[in-house]
Amino acid sequence: MNLSFGPKVRRYRLERRWSQQELSLRSGISTPHISSIERCKRFPSLEYAIRLSNALGVPLAALCDERMDFNPSNMKDSPEELPLYLQNFILNESSQPYLQAAHRLSTLPTAYRKLLTLVIELLGQRGPLVQELDAEA
Repeated sequence: MNLSFGPKVRRYRLERRWSQQELSLRSGISTPHISSIERCKRFPSLEYAIRLSNALGVPLAALCDERMDFNPSNMKDSPEELPLYLQNFILNESSQPYLQAAHRLSTLPTAYRKLLTLVIELLGQRGPLVQELDAEA
């Protein structure tokens, strides 16, 4: 693990105007542990590094590669800022695979993200091709 990991966690956290406690709640990692990581006193396990990248909404490479600079999209400061139906969706355990897929999609290069978004929209229209695939399944 390189020495830029902790400072990058801190930078992305501060860009969101989050306290260490907020990042702790979003990642499931204790506040003292996050503090130690940010000050390069401790290095996270792979599991904790993934949790931090997911909570911050950045690819893991953006935290690990000191040459990579990533500009994450804006995030809501709090789930309470979202409409109630989205809050309920996020809190529902069965939504986790969809949220993880959305996170992976958001970290792809723009061209790939646009292509996959178009494919998803086309599948969502449930045209004849999709209905034919459904019938075969």
